[in-house]
Amino acid sequence: MKERTSERAKKRESERAKARTRPLFALSLLSFFALSLLLFACGRDNRQAARIPDVPKPGDSSRTDGALRALTRAINESAPASAYAKRAAILLAAGRVPDALADIDEAISRDDNAGSYYLTRAQILRALQQPDKALVNAQRAEILGVDTPELYTLQGDLFQQQNQFDKARLYVARALQMAPYDGEAYFFTGLMAAKQGDTTQALALYQQSLRLKPRYLETYNQLASIYRAVGDAASALAYNGQALRYFPSNARLNYGRGLIYHTAGKIDSAMTYYQRAATVQPTYYQAYFQMGLINQTYRNYYTALANYQRVQQLRPQFPRIDTYLGYCHEQMGQYDLAIAAYTKATRQNPADRQAAAGLWRSDRRRYARNPYNSLFLPDAPAEPLTSTRGRAVLDTTRVRISTIQPKARVMTGEGDSLRRAVRPIGQN
Repeated sequence: MKERTSERAKKRESERAKARTRPLFALSLLSFFALSLLLFACGRDNRQAARIPDVPKPGDSSRTDGALRALTRAINESAPASAYAKRAAILLAAGRVPDALADIDEAISRDDNAGSYYLTRAQILRALQQPDKALVNAQRAEILGVDTPELYTLQGDLFQQQNQFDKARLYVARALQMAPYDGEAYFFTGLMAAKQGDTTQALALYQQSLRLKPRYLETYNQLASIYRAVGDAASALAYNGQALRYFPSNARLNYGRGLIYHTAGKIDSAMTYYQRAATVQPTYYQAYFQMGLINQTYRNYYTALANYQRVQQLRPQFPRIDTYLGYCHEQMGQYDLAIAAYTKATRQNPADRQAAAGLWRSDRRRYARNPYNSLFLPDAPAEPLTSTRGRAVLDTTRVRISTIQPKARVMTGEGDSLRRAVRPIGQN
């Protein structure tokens, strides 16, 4: 009897133990599933991050194309903000600046606490020639903890663009403390020296910049510009040629080589490189303008007109472009079109004396072309002059203001900018 009671007690105790372990087992099972899901999600994120390639080194076109394709695939799969930021950096290096800005804006909209993103946007805005906005983003990057020579060199450049040389020197010095062999920092130090008139010091710093960073494009542009300005075409061509070996498809370098030849009087070579610049970058309006000047000099007015029209199409606010258009129309006998262009030019800039003179000439020639009009317009004023002791005296019974008429012919001297061989504009 006692044995049966003992067995029943053991059975009840066993059932109670099983009942107590069931919730624990269920909880353990639930935890296992939760942990599995977490590990799966982490693994998926890790795999996704692994598909986002690093930014390739400059000049590695094959890796650049591959990285762009991989990043685009990752972005299409809802990749994190870092994919947009990396693609923005690659697009900036490739010269696709507007696309780079769109990507970095998207990256910041997804994660606005990453200082490196603001650094990239500052670099992009600098490339877009918006130094004020670039400086705001660079300072934001510094606040968010970015502490790199790249950032301080960028800030030094942005401050020197605003002629705040003291602040610029502080940031460039900080960059050189962290990276004594930073060629870009030496370049901006040289740029500040050049702006303040110390050309000798600027040249020495540019040379040091080249030794430390042989593939830095801006140094070659500055050296070529300095030697071109002082008339040393051989040195200018040497530095420009060295840069072209690194960057053969750079429109600005081809345009700069055209300017060097143009200044040296080698017009055929200049035209070749202006055309090459326009081929490499069809929106490079400076090249079209210089080609227009050359064609105008050789009286190829039809071709010059096409060049100037292309400039106006690409940059409607280009200085005095309507005056150049009017001059070509006038020389081709298209007086109505010339009058329209000259009129627009004088309205935009009443001080443009060449446009005013061209307007007067074109109106006179159009009038003379009409067979119902006299061959010559009257040059004498309408009011009679009375003579007193051999001197011409105005009739004072009426007050009249008589304007001085410009000469009928365009002056051929060097003072007429419409006949100048070279008119460097923009960034040379």
